[in-house]
Amino acid sequence: MRIRVVGAGVMGRGIAQWAVTAGHTVELGDARRESVDEAVAFVRQMLDRAAGKGRLGRAEADDAARRLVPLDAPDAPGDGVELVIEAVLEDLAVKTELFRRLEEVLPATAVLATNTSSLPVTRIAAGLREPERLIGLHFFNPVPLMKVAEVIPGARTRPGLAEELAKTVRASGHAAVTVADTPGFLINHAGRGLVTEALALLEERAAPVEAVDRIARDVLGLRMGPFELMDLTGLDVTSKVIDTIWEGFRYSERLRPSFLTPNRVAAGLHGRKTGEGFYRYGPDAPEPAPEPPVTGDARRAVRVAGTGPHARALREALAANGAA
Repeated sequence: MRIRVVGAGVMGRGIAQWAVTAGHTVELGDARRESVDEAVAFVRQMLDRAAGKGRLGRAEADDAARRLVPLDAPDAPGDGVELVIEAVLEDLAVKTELFRRLEEVLPATAVLATNTSSLPVTRIAAGLREPERLIGLHFFNPVPLMKVAEVIPGARTRPGLAEELAKTVRASGHAAVTVADTPGFLINHAGRGLVTEALALLEERAAPVEAVDRIARDVLGLRMGPFELMDLTGLDVTSKVIDTIWEGFRYSERLRPSFLTPNRVAAGLHGRKTGEGFYRYGPDAPEPAPEPPVTGDARRAVRVAGTGPHARALREALAANGAA
């Protein structure tokens, strides 16, 4: 299959790596040609690393690299393109305008897929001449390692397209979950509790960032804490998702965004991509403070300060699980 990936940022380059590794030819385009060159170099570096670690054969990695085709413009004509995966700014107007241009230059048979993490697929499609061609295909960062994608048909998506796309995803090594076009879809909606409550705890000064992350790992058994996760995803992205889901559920109090996020985004504290988020990254970053050793049940090392409602709720939950 010939796939065009539009957007050469963190998600776009991850999707491109996934697709070429699965045997597809990938055209990669971006509004900035420099971003395309950087992304191509990054993907080739990742393929080399996979070959060096034995996860890919040397010839297999070289073949995958050759299937990556840089474009001078994201809306360049492409007669052979069968699937477009858009991974640009999480903005309704930006995405809709991009798909309008792609409708004009790509075959009528090409499927248009948006990697939006929270915007309604139906609203993006509503601005197109042929809304039945558009569907959601939402991956998770880092794409090559997070082996699941949400397939989201909109209200006007052509019947049968969701299953066709899900088969393509499965044949390319990822699990595919078909979900409804609701705010946050499935995984981001389910995950709102983690980051929303973590930010609320930080607002109340119930515990520092490191302690909340440790509770998530040691008590909940997660691989990383909510602040580590937000730094990996990018707080600029997470902040938009939080706001969109809150608005989509008619400003439900349980999903209320934190006042902490807009200021951190404005300050450029987006996480790993900017070198600093809730933690600092890079060669000048301080070494993580050693965590005190835990003996017996790790949950019993948890202590939560603060008098706010979220701090009280966390203490009650920990007590119910034997961690008080």
